[in-house]
Amino acid sequence: MMKINVTTRVARRIIPVLAALWLLASCGAPQPPQLEGATLLQPDRRLAEFSLVDHHGEAFTQDALKGHWSLAFFGYTHCPDVCPNALGMLKRVQSLLEARGEPLPRVLFVSVDPERDTPQTLAAYVGYFHPSFVGITGQDAQLQRLTRQLGILYGRAPGGEGDGYLVDHSAAIILFNPEGHYQALFNVPHDPQRIARDFLAIRDWYEASR
Repeated sequence: MMKINVTTRVARRIIPVLAALWLLASCGAPQPPQLEGATLLQPDRRLAEFSLVDHHGEAFTQDALKGHWSLAFFGYTHCPDVCPNALGMLKRVQSLLEARGEPLPRVLFVSVDPERDTPQTLAAYVGYFHPSFVGITGQDAQLQRLTRQLGILYGRAPGGEGDGYLVDHSAAIILFNPEGHYQALFNVPHDPQRIARDFLAIRDWYEASR
């Protein structure tokens, strides 16, 4: 009986201390935002090295992601519907943020069809949607080094002759934070209003956490 009483007294002293420490920690750290459609990665994911090229012909590596918020979509210029719709939607996201006077995230269009999508082809394609959009391409092996880290899948669809083939690919939008880390995922269906609101919530939480 004496042992039980001692244990009980010790527990009664420790539990309030642990509760106070938990309360102090929870009050000091900003709580993750309530998001409408995005999936937040906690912690964010660091990227292993990859080496691609942008539509200006300049190297695009993980260091090129630093210093910016970036929204990345993976597609190809011969895509008949999903890709142009996604880029048009991201243009709308930027317009919504611009109307609120918010700094704009970069939009990256990463080609999963490097055989046809040269930097010159991408320059004309992304420029049609917005002059600030960045097209990215490169060797398939390097492209896979990036996409495998992000869970982005792609592959040539069956059928199609010569250059008339289609490419199946994931339709998710990836958000990179200013450290160049994988921060969040926007899956389909994409709504520009929700994406804009979720982006601002993630950005504000990220900045408050620093």
